[in-house]
Amino acid sequence: MSEARDVIQRRAWDVAREVARQLEPCPDLRVLPWSWTAPRAAGVALWLEGLVDERQLQNALLHLREASGARKAGPYVSPGVAAHEIRTISAAVEALLKGSAVVVRDGADTAQAWDLSQPPGRTINRSENEPTLHGPQEAFVEQLALNLAMVRKRLKSQKLKIETVTIGAVAPCDIAVMYQEGIAKQEIVHEVRRRLAQIHVDYVADANEIREFINDPRFSVFPTTEETERPDRVAAALMEGRVAILTDGSPTCLMVPVTFAMNLSSPEDYYMHYSLALPLRLLRHLMFWASVLLPALYVALLTYNQDLLPTPLLVSVAAQHAGIPFPTIIEALGMLVAFEALREAGTRLPRAVGQSVSIVGTLVIGDAAVRAGLVSPGMVIIVSATGVASFTLPALGLVQAARLLQFPFVLAAGLFGLYGVLMLGMALVGRMASLRSFGVPYLSPIAPNVMGDMKDVIIRAPWWMMKRRPRQFESVDRVRIARPRWIRRAPR
Repeated sequence: MSEARDVIQRRAWDVAREVARQLEPCPDLRVLPWSWTAPRAAGVALWLEGLVDERQLQNALLHLREASGARKAGPYVSPGVAAHEIRTISAAVEALLKGSAVVVRDGADTAQAWDLSQPPGRTINRSENEPTLHGPQEAFVEQLALNLAMVRKRLKSQKLKIETVTIGAVAPCDIAVMYQEGIAKQEIVHEVRRRLAQIHVDYVADANEIREFINDPRFSVFPTTEETERPDRVAAALMEGRVAILTDGSPTCLMVPVTFAMNLSSPEDYYMHYSLALPLRLLRHLMFWASVLLPALYVALLTYNQDLLPTPLLVSVAAQHAGIPFPTIIEALGMLVAFEALREAGTRLPRAVGQSVSIVGTLVIGDAAVRAGLVSPGMVIIVSATGVASFTLPALGLVQAARLLQFPFVLAAGLFGLYGVLMLGMALVGRMASLRSFGVPYLSPIAPNVMGDMKDVIIRAPWWMMKRRPRQFESVDRVRIARPRWIRRAPR
């Protein structure tokens, strides 16, 4: 289309026909002619069905007519409706696709885009993937404006900054970058802007696409961006000097930078007394390494290092394995694959029956395999304990990483025993130490060690002790609590 043809300088019906021509076939395009005589005016209103509140549109046109008749002049804006002018056909099409109603009047060289959007979507519900017993229960939805409002409700600060980036050559998608000015390090904010500006795709379906583009390591099983569906976690991260990335159409938010220890902390740790959070965090750290190493250690002890087992236990385990036709490594890999298949099947089934099928299926298949002499009872116990250990991890990305790491560790244990487990474990820790998340070491504040930040890693210190924000994020304003360490009691 030439630039002259794209400019709105024609009768309203001509503009409507040109818009319809660009969108055709478009059965959901609605065109409503309007006209009145006092003062004399006519035009058309265009919108896409399902994206606009039609009742509010009709009320806006009625108010516009009444206001125009009272002043004997034709104001081109309806009272109480946010609007902006558009001068080209392409701008009118873009406004329609964003959920606005386009109102064109005969004889005018501009049109009006009325913000009457009411896109389909679900209401705010409880968090499904991050449930807690205490604290807020709201979760993000698929509407960017509503998600931003939920964060603003918690952070009533004029220094909360929101920058919008549009990504998508064919179907544009709005990406919101949130940070707290005066707290977040500007180099991190600039790096987020730079990485988002380098994304050139036709369409963004979910926040996971953004995450894969902006991740620091190209190939790593460990999550270097934290994802959440809870607005309270986003607000807490912003006040620590981190940056949040929200994607329109996705109910999850990405937060950067992130460290390994953050994946083992739960929102509920901060909604209960610190003395109760301590054993739970220790348990999660233990369960992560148990979910990765437990099957491998069992295979290594039975294959190469039987002398490390007490004699009564060794006799009992040997009796269980008598008659098993497969080596221990094949037995372990088969049970791990079967358990993962049952867990995946439970995820794909409806929620009402998915958990029951996965639990019952595990019990039935495990019992049948033991009765048939294909696996030993000890192996069933080890694999089941490994699955339970992985369920205690709060971060879904870390759960998936632990599930993947089980298999190479079992292979190393079956081939080289405890020596293979030790060598692969050292390589894994070395790999984790080399990772960075937007410039922040992945194992910090453990390596490199920052003693001041250890108050919120393995333990959760009382709030009155965490007077400063984490040093690892290099916040501009590191002071979080400027008052005394505790509130003294008044004398009796």
